[in-house]
Amino acid sequence: MNKLLIAALLSLGLSNIAAAHGAHVHGVAEIDVAIEGKQLLITLESPADNLLGFEHAPKTAAEKATFKKVSEQLQNAASLFVPDAAAQCKAATPVVKMPDFGKGGHSDIDAEYRFECTTPPNNISLTLWKNFAGFKTINANLATAQGQKQLKLKAGQVLSLK
Repeated sequence: MNKLLIAALLSLGLSNIAAAHGAHVHGVAEIDVAIEGKQLLITLESPADNLLGFEHAPKTAAEKATFKKVSEQLQNAASLFVPDAAAQCKAATPVVKMPDFGKGGHSDIDAEYRFECTTPPNNISLTLWKNFAGFKTINANLATAQGQKQLKLKAGQVLSLK
């Protein structure tokens, strides 16, 4: 296992994670998952459209309410990622970067979630599927004690870490 890769993923900030990923595609999000010891790190990068339903500064009262609601939902790790109960994971305060819409064009939302677990989880339920209908595919990059791999998840799938 490449401990250097896990350490790098655990220490990267949101801007570095975001810069490392490819093109902005609606319906597709990227997550990086790294587990080392009792630490679980999940980063999420998604086009704003997947979460908000739009990629411009909120104009209407409905868009402003959606922006506020999504911002709040992204602050609750349990509303997005649920490690299996046996792992007994406790979420730290997430770091969420909402778009400022200053440059126009495409906007992304980036978030980082850290968990302290009693034991490494075997899987993570992605409850974000039911909270955000804009997700069609999630590309997951994993770094665990079992090695590194990439998975392409479809709606409703659980992320297996084995």
